[in-house]
Amino acid sequence: MMKIRLLSRIGSAICAVAMAVSVVALPALKASAEFKNEVRDGVVKVIVHLKSNTYDDWLNGGTGFVVGKKGDKAEYIMTNWHVCQKYIDTDMGQKIYQDSEFGDGYLTMRIYFEQDDYSNAFVVDYDEVKDIALLRLETPTDQRSPLTLKEADEDMVGSIVYTVGYPGVSDNSSISSTSKWGKNDMTITTGTISRIFNRADRNGISVIQTDAEINHGNSGGPMVNEAGYVIGINTWGVDVDDTKLYYSSNIKNAMEFLDKNNIKYMTAGSSDSDSDDDDKDGVNVGLIIGIAAGVVVLVIIVILVVKGKGGSSKAPAQQNAQPQAQAKGILRSMNTQHSGKTFPVGKAPVMIGRDTSSCVIVYQEGTPGVSGKHCTVSFDSATGEFTLTDLKSSFGTFIVSTGQKLAPNTPMKLKAGESFYVGDKANVIKVELEK
Repeated sequence: MMKIRLLSRIGSAICAVAMAVSVVALPALKASAEFKNEVRDGVVKVIVHLKSNTYDDWLNGGTGFVVGKKGDKAEYIMTNWHVCQKYIDTDMGQKIYQDSEFGDGYLTMRIYFEQDDYSNAFVVDYDEVKDIALLRLETPTDQRSPLTLKEADEDMVGSIVYTVGYPGVSDNSSISSTSKWGKNDMTITTGTISRIFNRADRNGISVIQTDAEINHGNSGGPMVNEAGYVIGINTWGVDVDDTKLYYSSNIKNAMEFLDKNNIKYMTAGSSDSDSDDDDKDGVNVGLIIGIAAGVVVLVIIVILVVKGKGGSSKAPAQQNAQPQAQAKGILRSMNTQHSGKTFPVGKAPVMIGRDTSSCVIVYQEGTPGVSGKHCTVSFDSATGEFTLTDLKSSFGTFIVSTGQKLAPNTPMKLKAGESFYVGDKANVIKVELEK
């Protein structure tokens, strides 16, 4: 009888906790959906810049948006492959770009935060078929922040979406503006999703069809839903029987691409996301989690109480601790001639310089500041530290964060995430742990 009364009391307590937690977890009613202005914080202008004897200005451009984890500085930018195509075709800016109108010159990638505020970038990877490219800023910035991604599915057909970016029409010189390419200069257009399908001519990649306008310059910008989640990358528009149709690459294509490159990003409903993702069937996820947490806490209390009343319990046998995999070190060159390539590094020192016979990270002849055998880097997996040694280079090896110049043949310890440059600030190398 005592056990029955105890179980009855426990059941009543669980119900009470569940009801109390449900009251706390229930959110206020949602207001009518509208564009989330915080999306602007993650959108940038992407420019291919040409510098020749007669021309020093942007050649073509589009839009991009920041991907990463919550709280990260802006470092990785998603855009369209065709926005970067001219730059890619010139061997990432290493070959001369020939232009009959502006003269022959060299191309660089620039990411603009305001009209006169930009950062150089390089292409980490690209996929012509999916029409996506991943860029990396030479210097991370807090002027923008990562956006949250959500895969588009059939349940979204008929829902409202927004295309965000810097279309060419907004740069019309006949309409004067005090600024361009800033947060308040981007154009927001709205429409609905008419269908989501796989393109037979592009290896079956998923695309979103919409009537939300996408113009030149919008390319590479985000298509977001009412919650402000990126569901697509704006790509192109076509005329069909005098009707304009616009298309966006499903963000799942980009997510697969980011996974391939080991780039972390936020998804709707994840712990890194700024807001919770509502369940498709209208179930309050926070409510379920809250009730479950309450029940678990109560059960733990009951177990402790029972044990305290004399119940015997043997401590579980301690499991053998699984050995942790040792960290692996990598070096990431930020110079555009390496296009963000990474190089593994271990106990054996990796040599850096222009000497093709002995160097692992090889700079081209004539690269400013780089000696034949400039410096070495090794990595100790036991301590997680890197060791950088200058080899009596002509122009020195420097720590980026402090500007300190290394004494020749004097090892210096670096931690993962730190950077140094060889001879010139364009030759930055970052030490990282393999993700």
